[in-house]
Amino acid sequence: MASETPRLDPTEIANSNASVFRIIAQVKSQPTESTLILSSPSKGNEMITLSNVRLSMTRTPFQIDSWYEFVCRANDTGDVGFLILDSVPCILKENESISIDGIVALQQLTKKFPEIY
Repeated sequence: MASETPRLDPTEIANSNASVFRIIAQVKSQPTESTLILSSPSKGNEMITLSNVRLSMTRTPFQIDSWYEFVCRANDTGDVGFLILDSVPCILKENESISIDGIVALQQLTKKFPEIY
């Protein structure tokens, strides 16, 4: 399954051939019930803002500044943006923080070893 839903660096979304992919991102805001603005880490510790993100499911609002792994579907129409099919929260215990370098390393590692989920 991991090779069928590759984990992408946010800079690769527009050029990817995968119709379904995964990204790890932090929710920055939820302007409407059906849209999100995300921030996802990329090479060089750069955080990429993804602002045209639509939701396929209605659920309780996402927690702002929380991290999630999103399963997404690329737009068929060629528009910028994508559709979130599902999400899993990255639950951090008190006084824990997420490693931006770790996320970028995971994105790169799963390209070399797609069987890593």
